[in-house]
Amino acid sequence: MNTIALYGNYAPETAEQVKKRVLELHARFSFFEAESDIFRINEQAGIKPVTVHPDTLFVLFHALAYGAETRGAFDITTGAANRLWRDAIRCAKMPSDSALAEGCGRNGLSDLVLDETESTAFLRRKGMQIDLGGIAKGYAADQALQILKKNKVRHALLNFGETVIALGREQKIGIQHPYQKNGQSIAEVSVKNKAVVTSGTYERGFFSQGRRYHHILNPRTGCPADSGLLSVTLVGQSAMELDALATGLCVLGRNAGLPLLEKRGIEAVFIDNEGEIRITPGLQGKFLLRRN
Repeated sequence: MNTIALYGNYAPETAEQVKKRVLELHARFSFFEAESDIFRINEQAGIKPVTVHPDTLFVLFHALAYGAETRGAFDITTGAANRLWRDAIRCAKMPSDSALAEGCGRNGLSDLVLDETESTAFLRRKGMQIDLGGIAKGYAADQALQILKKNKVRHALLNFGETVIALGREQKIGIQHPYQKNGQSIAEVSVKNKAVVTSGTYERGFFSQGRRYHHILNPRTGCPADSGLLSVTLVGQSAMELDALATGLCVLGRNAGLPLLEKRGIEAVFIDNEGEIRITPGLQGKFLLRRN
């Protein structure tokens, strides 16, 4: 559930502007709605390029960049495999070997062709599918923040699930406890004019033959990532950037991901499969472990 808390004086229509913009982006980026840009791109995969809105082109260009920077760990072209595992999680049943072989081979960032001049997007191979689930929410949050600033809102808290932005005053943002019900925090970080985004393998999954399978996939295998991490929480300026990189780091793992965070000036909280929590140096004094 998305919530926006506005503090102090602000125009009454500001919240309505944010709501309208977020719903607009949802309709544009939806994996399931037939009129969305993403649905139309997927439907025309291997057939022809599709004209898309500048919002869509902007996000697709950045998704390719994040994919390259994470060495393919963040890959929006895993839509076919995502659908396969989404169904598996819903039914709590492993996909068949033939379904895995078919669904997991239909991705590849190099097969997504973008034309900025014509404003088109094209998937080269039939059966390929784009899924913006790992970046769209962050972009929507950044867009909402722009509306707040344009309307001269000085203090606010945007909460789009695991994507949060604190504007103005310093605020304490909870980090979801991987072993507890939704909304129960294991720790909190104090931030001001920052975005905080969490991606976790604990969110959706099922057990089969003593092993847990979850929704964050390793694009190289088409199967759930096995990096040793339960969750990654990132703190920085752009929610879209953090959204994509948090997903990518759940695949890469802590050690491989740290140089990327240092390069971009992003702070992080890592929780591994044993429940051990590690933070980057910049969060010293701003991180508090909750004792439940």
